Amino acid sequence: MSGNKQQQEGAFKKDLRKIDIWSLALGAIIGWGCFVMPGTSFLPKAGPLGSILGLMLGAIIMCIICFSYGYMIRKFPLSGGEFVYADAAFGKKHAFICGWFIVLAYWSLIPLNSTALAMISRYILPGSPLQVGYLYTIAGWDVYLGEIALAYAFIIGLGIVNMRGVKSAGWFQTLVAISLFAAVLFALVGVLLTKPDFNNLKPFFLEGQPKFSSILAVLAFAPYCFVGFDCIPQAAEEYSFSHKAALGLMVGAILVGGIIYSAVVFITSVVNPWAPMLAANPDWATGEMVLKAIGYIGVFFIGIAMLCAVISGMNGFYIASSRLLYSMSYADALPKKFAHLTPQGTPKNSILFMMLLALIAPWFGRQVLAWIVDMTCVGAAMGFTYTCASAAKIAKRDGDKGQMWISILGIAVASIFLIITFIPGMPGFLSIPSFIILGVWTVLGIIFYFSIKKHYIYGRWKGIPVSEILYTKMKEDRKI
Repeated sequence: MSGNKQQQEGAFKKDLRKIDIWSLALGAIIGWGCFVMPGTSFLPKAGPLGSILGLMLGAIIMCIICFSYGYMIRKFPLSGGEFVYADAAFGKKHAFICGWFIVLAYWSLIPLNSTALAMISRYILPGSPLQVGYLYTIAGWDVYLGEIALAYAFIIGLGIVNMRGVKSAGWFQTLVAISLFAAVLFALVGVLLTKPDFNNLKPFFLEGQPKFSSILAVLAFAPYCFVGFDCIPQAAEEYSFSHKAALGLMVGAILVGGIIYSAVVFITSVVNPWAPMLAANPDWATGEMVLKAIGYIGVFFIGIAMLCAVISGMNGFYIASSRLLYSMSYADALPKKFAHLTPQGTPKNSILFMMLLALIAPWFGRQVLAWIVDMTCVGAAMGFTYTCASAAKIAKRDGDKGQMWISILGIAVASIFLIITFIPGMPGFLSIPSFIILGVWTVLGIIFYFSIKKHYIYGRWKGIPVSEILYTKMKEDRKI
């Protein structure tokens, strides 16, 4: 490939600072559910202390998985993350399986977050002005033209930010993530300044069940609460710092995410006795308790936090999904158009493709998207499992016994997260529509794999690992 063509296609820019990478992970971890689940899922299952212990224990367990990600980032500092790792340890067939499911997981979270904007408006502004232009109801969700227009504005706007280059996206992500943290901190300090009665937190655990069961009930939500830290390896070629720092940034983002989740649980349960409060069936427990404690200014800041959580999630998954598409395309696992980089070092075609797909999704209503996202939790758990298994195999090969045993422990944890999606009664158990979508996506993957197998497995990169393919590309880029 000529130097002029390389210049025309561009190369990844090393513009992401440590704060950008930390913000990328935190923004993807904290979604709008952080501000709703305390009243709908955590407190009813575990009580205040049971919820906080379950969340923080979940964060610590996710950090175990992080050690495998940190190890693989140092070994393979390339865009593509789990796709590259699975290939390095198990070959291209496994890499395709892993990448196929993660692509859908990342993509679906972009439109789902966009529809959460409508949810936020419904919580904060009863009779929301966005509920205009009623179109139809699908799976119990009323679809309004005004809410679709809002989703479009953010999907397109964030797509444009990402097309401008990773530096712009990184700065934007950092600004939004810091605003999210500050807004939660403001609400927490505001509630504490009212000198609430800490007896309101009693009973600390859900009455009528063992304390351990309460903690376990919330711990089961860990893969859904903390998924997003795995966005970090997707942008590994764009770090402006040593890849050794990636592990600390992931761990830091997960622990801060656990603290934010715990802070919102505390806010929701300390203002009034939490059990009678939940028995009154408030529409939005966190918002009502903040309103009672510090008034509309508090609700405003919680609303800002929710908005920042949604926007940072969309931006983070734009970055992660486009880099994954780029790597799969360059290795001939997807059409070649996705492997194009602009002179700004941006996989513009991949971003545009994700944006166009995301623009279709809001017309199907939030419930249908929720079914897809429930199914894609399987993909995220597969990514965790593949990464830990890849790290264990490579660590064994390289004689790194400490890392090998840590990764084996990670395999056990990640496998449990994967298995519970198929166990009735568990928080992650898939609904029937989600099982159907999983089956359809699996069949599509099989059909697509056999249609590209000839040039993916036996084509120009026959016998060459994906990591070597991308390393060669990186070295060529540095000569430009």
